[in-house]
This record gives sequence, C-alpha cells and structure tokens, in this order.
Amino acid sequence: MVKVCLFLLLLTAAGAQLQYETKTHDVAVSLESLVPMLKLKEAYVQNFESYKQALEIQLKQVYRLIRHTEDLLEGKTAKTGHSFWQQFRLIRHMHWDWPQSLKLMQKVLGANEIAFSQERCHELPTGIDFEEALGAIYRLQTVYSLDPADMAGGILRGKRYSRKKWEPNECFMFGLVNLYVKNYETAEYWLELALFYYDAHRNPKQFETMVMKYITILEMLVEATKGFGRFSASMEHALEVLSIQPDHPYMLQLLPKLQLLESQPFKRTEPEEDYVKLKALCAKLYPRKVNDLHCSYLRSTPFLQLAAIRMEQLTNEASVNIYYELFNDEEIEALKSLTRPVLQRPEGSKNFTYKIVQFSHTKHDIIRTVNQRIQDVSGMDLNGDEMLHVVNYGMAGRYDLEDSAGSAATALIFLSNVQQGGDTVFPFLSLRVKPQKGSMLLWRNSDWSVLHKSCPLIMGNMWVATKRLN
Repeated sequence: MVKVCLFLLLLTAAGAQLQYETKTHDVAVSLESLVPMLKLKEAYVQNFESYKQALEIQLKQVYRLIRHTEDLLEGKTAKTGHSFWQQFRLIRHMHWDWPQSLKLMQKVLGANEIAFSQERCHELPTGIDFEEALGAIYRLQTVYSLDPADMAGGILRGKRYSRKKWEPNECFMFGLVNLYVKNYETAEYWLELALFYYDAHRNPKQFETMVMKYITILEMLVEATKGFGRFSASMEHALEVLSIQPDHPYMLQLLPKLQLLESQPFKRTEPEEDYVKLKALCAKLYPRKVNDLHCSYLRSTPFLQLAAIRMEQLTNEASVNIYYELFNDEEIEALKSLTRPVLQRPEGSKNFTYKIVQFSHTKHDIIRTVNQRIQDVSGMDLNGDEMLHVVNYGMAGRYDLEDSAGSAATALIFLSNVQQGGDTVFPFLSLRVKPQKGSMLLWRNSDWSVLHKSCPLIMGNMWVATKRLN
C-alpha cells in the first residue's frame, strides 16, 4: 500500500512542500473523530472572512488615496497657472498625506487572523491522517472496482451522493497513489481526469499556489503512460512539457529513450493486486436462499414476554440468525455517548480503519442492559470476563471480529444504518448481511462454515458492538 516515505518522495517530485508528522488525529479511522475537524473548518472559514474584511478596509483606504491624488492632478492640469489654493493643497498633500500613505502600506494586516491560524495549526490533519485517507479511497476503489470518473463525479456503485465534482488536485493525488503501486493504467485515468478538470476549471491558476501545476500533471502522465508501455502517448506528454519548459532536463533526456522503447517489444508486468481476497468476497453476489427459512417471535424470558422480538433464520446450513429492533434509539444513543470520549485506535495499529472501546460486564447501566438483552435472546449465560466491544468505523472502514475460537457464539449488534457498504459476508454460506440499526446478528461458532469478513464502508457513519459468548 501507500508507504509514507516513497509517497512523499513522489509529492516532492511534484513540487509539494510537506512536513510529515508522526502523530495523528485519527480523522480517517473514525468518523466521530472527524466531527471536531468539521468545526475547525467552520472556524477557519470565519477567520478567512475576517481577514478578507481587513483587506477590504485597507483597499478602500488605498482607493480613497488614489482618488484624492487624481483630483489634485486634475486640478493642476485644468489651468495654466497655479492659484494659491492649488499650491496650498499640493504642499499639504505632499507634506501630510503621503507620509500617512506610507504608514498605510506598512500596516500589518490580519494580525489576529494570522495568530488564530498559527495557534490552531496543531489541530489540522497530519501526514499520517492524509496517508490513511488516501489509503481508504484506494481500498474502496480496489475492493469495489470503482470507476475513477464515477468517483470524481460523486457516484459510487451506481448511486449518486454528491452533485459537486472533485477538483483537479484530488484526482491528481489518486493518480500519484496508483502510480506508486504501479497501477499505471488506473494512474493514467486519474491523471487524465485531473488534466480535464484543470482545463475545465473557471480559475485554474488557483491550483498553482498548491501542490499541483498543469506541467506537474503532464510530468506524472509521462511516467504513467511509460510504465504502462504506451510510449507514443508518453512522448506526446513529454513534448507538451517541453513546449511549456523547453529546457526541462529530464524530458530532454527521456525523449530519445522513449523513441527507442517505442521501436522494441514491450512485455507488460501486471501489478501485484491488493485486497484480492476481500475483493472476491465483497464484490460477489450472494443470492438469498429462501427454502425452509422462517421468522418467529421470541417470548422466552420476562422481558421478551413484554416486548417480543422478531427473529429471522438466515440459512439452513448453520445457526445464523438476526434479531430485529432489539435495541431502541435511546439505548443506542446512550451507548454511543458513553463510547465517544474514550474511543481509541487499537494498540500497535497500522492500517487499522476503526476506533474501539472495550467495556467490562457491569461497569455501566447501559452495558448491563446490552449484556442482559444478548443473554435474553441467545439463551446463553454470559461469561463476565468477555468484554463488550464498541466500534466506530472510519473512511472505507471495516472491522473483522477477533478469532472466535473457543467461544460458543458471537453477537454483532448494528448501532447505525449506513447508505452503502459495511456488509458482513459469510462466503461459505453464500450469505451477505447488511447493517440494520438496532438489530443483532448472532451465529454459533460450530465449524468453519461461519468464517466471515467485513466489507469496507462506502457511505455513512457506522457503529457496531460485538461480544463473544461462552
């Protein structure tokens, strides 16, 4: 995947000036961690608006000074002689106004706004946050075989989520990611999109103050097309680079090599594919089997007699059942509120896509309620040593439950609905289960047939709770 040092080398080659930090705010591994970042963005917008007002006030003063000076010039040229009044005005203006104008030009603008930005810089996403966000998009694209043009247009697996298209710099970044992992064809696709959106943008010059310039996209396109063996296209891009910068040393050296490569056979090396198993599981269609499956209402305990719970059997081949509306919104929010302040990235985490909390059996009222509810519907006595895990997914998040060996059953509680993704798949049972808020999935760990995987979240803020039963 995206290795930090080499990826940053790519960005440096593209002209980026980045500082990499070892800390993280976890904004890509938990959507709840993204909430403070959204509030910070609002504060930054307000800060820039205040800075803009300071500049506008300064500009108005400059305009007034210009108009005043032009009036004096008109007065001077309107008559052949100078009246004592015009002479006095000119002397006063040069003696009094001009020194004031110098002070106006020397005035430091936006001192408060600059201080605000400096004070809150430490709250901005770090290099690790940025790397993990890029990795999340790459994971989504790879696992679900998403089309770059659809992604850039806000369409994911046939569903439109945004009317606003991505800007050239986003497409450029994902072109670099795919270039690094040697997915040259996909890299070219992303970079061509970056070039297209750059040309179509009403103010493309604004991007030249950022990482990406037009010539930078062309330079990366040279590398992508060369890596894919499209040497004639690579030469075209190289020539366009030279039309912008005739003394470009790398392109001057590369052109003869490309001409030589074009005349020779090229054996394309397929890149090592990432997420092969996950792609096979999550992209697969799982037709529902109806056969002898049935629904029933549980009334086996005093609680269930008061509020019967609907249970659905999901397969005949193993004990996998789902219990609908087992928890209400108030209970779910109580559990989330308890969890939010203490969510943690898993220890030794690298490439994790979620944050998690573990709660003991009797620590809080809501935890006791959840555990008792699980016991009511499962009919199993809970081992007090087993923790309740509460998980919040991040971008393209997924959470595979720990090894269930040694436990009789596993409970997975869905604490939210999502727009798309986040399914739990049982490949050996040809079964896919979508998140349904308030419901609990329960399976007996009888044999290997209940081996399962979590598919990456596509859209939504996904929460789950899990518990192993003995």
